[in-house]
Amino acid sequence: MHGRVKVRTSAEQEALKKKERAKRLAQYKVNMSMVFQKRKDQIYDDELMKITERLLLENPDIYTLWNIRREAFTNNDWNEDVLKELYQRELTLTENCLKLNPKSYSAWHQRIWIMDRMDEPNWKRELMLCAKYLDFDERNFHCWNHRAFVVQKAEISPEEEFKFSTSKILNNFSNYSSWHYRSQLLSKIFNDYTQQNIDEKKKDELELVMNATFTDPNDTSAWFYQRWLLSTQELSPSLSQALLNDNNVILFINQNVSIESLCLRINNENENVSWKSWQKTKFSKLWFGKFEKQFNEIKEVQIDINGHRYPLHYFNQKWIYKKKKYKSCCNEDQLMEQLMNYKQLAELEPDNKWALLTGVHLMRKIDFVKFHDDILSSLNVLLNIDPLRSNYYRDLQSKYVIEYKLHSLWNMEGDQEIKSEIDLSGLNLTTLSNNEYLSFFEEINLGANFLSNSMHQLSFLQNCTKLSLSSNQLESLQKFPTLQNLEVLSLRNNKLKDLEEISQLLTRHKLKSLDLRENPVCNIIELKSTVTEIDPDLELYID
Repeated sequence: MHGRVKVRTSAEQEALKKKERAKRLAQYKVNMSMVFQKRKDQIYDDELMKITERLLLENPDIYTLWNIRREAFTNNDWNEDVLKELYQRELTLTENCLKLNPKSYSAWHQRIWIMDRMDEPNWKRELMLCAKYLDFDERNFHCWNHRAFVVQKAEISPEEEFKFSTSKILNNFSNYSSWHYRSQLLSKIFNDYTQQNIDEKKKDELELVMNATFTDPNDTSAWFYQRWLLSTQELSPSLSQALLNDNNVILFINQNVSIESLCLRINNENENVSWKSWQKTKFSKLWFGKFEKQFNEIKEVQIDINGHRYPLHYFNQKWIYKKKKYKSCCNEDQLMEQLMNYKQLAELEPDNKWALLTGVHLMRKIDFVKFHDDILSSLNVLLNIDPLRSNYYRDLQSKYVIEYKLHSLWNMEGDQEIKSEIDLSGLNLTTLSNNEYLSFFEEINLGANFLSNSMHQLSFLQNCTKLSLSSNQLESLQKFPTLQNLEVLSLRNNKLKDLEEISQLLTRHKLKSLDLRENPVCNIIELKSTVTEIDPDLELYID
C-alpha cells in the first residue's frame, strides 16, 4: 500500500538484532585483540587509551582494561601538565562509567587510584559527587566506602561528617547504610572521648533511634543500630579474670588482644610464657599459658596488658584475679523509660519481634539479675512468633542462663575465691558460645542438654579435669577437641556408635575414667579389648 510505513515483523526485528549483536561482538573481539597485543608489546600509546575508553564506556566492569590503563600511566614518561590533564580525563571517564553502572567495583577503584596520585584533587567536588549518587541510591555501599576515603583524604573530622549522617537519617529512617556509617563515625569519635562523654552521646543516640523505631517498627535499620548502641564498649582492654595454678595460667580479657600485649610478671620479673589462644588465632579474649617457674618460689604475680598491671592474690593455693562482671548502667532511668515504651509497642503489635528482642537487650543492660525471668519469658514468646529463628533464640537463652548461673556462683564465692566446679545440667542448653568464663572451672556438669552441635566449643575448657556430657543426644565425637587436663569423662546415654571415634578420643587424652553406658557402641564386642589395648589402666563403664 502506497504511503504507509512498513512495519517489520517480530522475526525480522530479531534477525536485525542478531545481526547487530554479531557485528558488535566481532568489533569487540578485534578491539580486545588489539589491546592485548599492544600490552604484550608494551605499547601504551594514545590508540590504546582510546580503544580501552570506548570498551569501558560500553562495559565498565572489565577490570583488566582498567589495569591496562593504570599500566599506561606508570609506563609512560608524561610531563606534569600532560599527566594532570590525563588524570582529569580519567576522572571524567570513571564518572561517565558510573552513570552507566553506579555499583561498578572497577570504576570506583580506578577513581581512588587516580585521586591518590593527583597533586591537588578537588575533594569538595568529590564529596558533592558522593552526595549525588547517595541521593540516587542511598544504599550504594561502593559510594559510602568512597566517601569514607574522601573524608579521610580531605581531613574532614568525624564530628563534621557525623552531621552529614544525621541529615541522611532524618531524611529517611530506613537508610541502613547511613546507620552503619554512623556507627563507624561514632567509634572514631569515642576514641577521643572520656567514658562520661561516651555515655552522654549514647543517650542522645538512643532518643534518635527510638523515634526511628516507632516511626516504622517493621524496618530493621534502626533496630540493628540500637543493638550496637546497647552493647558494652570499653575504651581499652582490661583483665576480667586470671588463674595461675602449678605451671599454667589462664587469662580472660574484655577485648581481643594479641600475644604482644600480654606479659606475666613473677617476683617483679618478666616470665617466659608459651601462650596459646583457645581458637589458635592471633587475637583473642581467652589465653592459656605455660611457664617453668617453680610454684613454691612464687611470691608475687602481676599480669601486664599493654602496660597496665593487675596484681593477683594468693588464695586457696592458687593465684587469682577477678573483677566485678556486672555493673549498673549510667542511664538507667532513660533505659527504663524506653523499656516501658517498647513493652507498649509489643502490646500494640504483638507480632513485632523487634520490640520484644529490644526489650530483652534493654533488660539485660538495666539489671540482668532482676529481669532474668522476664528475659527468658520474652525469648519464649519470640520462639512462637518467629519460629524461623528459633535456633537463634534458643542459643540466646543458653547464653543468658549460663551467665545467670555464673553470676550466682560469683556472689556465693565472696571476694576472692574462683570456684572449681559448676553444674549446668538439665538447662536445655544448645550452645556454650561467648561464655569463656567456663574455662576457669575444673569440674563441669553439662548433662541433660542439647549440645550435640557444640562439641567444637568445648575447646576452651582446657582447665577442666572432670566433664559430663551425659544425655546430650551426641551422635559423633568427630569435633570433640583435645582437652589437655581432662581425666574423667561421662558420655552416658547418648547415640555414639563409632568405635574408631572412641579410639581417637582415648589416644588424644590421658583419661582415668570413661563412662559409655547406654550408647550403641557398647554393643560392639571389640570395644573393651580395643580400649584395653590403648589404655589398660582406664576405668571403663559400659554395663
